[in-house]
Amino acid sequence: MEDKVRKVDNMINYTEFLERYPYKYAIPIAVAKRAENINEYAKPYVVTPDKNPVSIAFKELELGYIRIRNEEILKALLPKVK
Repeated sequence: MEDKVRKVDNMINYTEFLERYPYKYAIPIAVAKRAENINEYAKPYVVTPDKNPVSIAFKELELGYIRIRNEEILKALLPKVK
């Protein structure tokens, strides 16, 4: 049985991330943790041309293969602007 790994480009739209996840500090933390997992033992869901674990993790988050958990807790971090 063949493994299905999606090949994607390296272009990352950070503005789009901020529209979906308004937690600008949570995005790099989630990506760093996923990249660390890919470096150590996890199999990536996508392959980028440069095969960089950080690029792969960004693309996985962008395409919805991984997600940021505990969004309710993260909402507490949003500033309350009047």
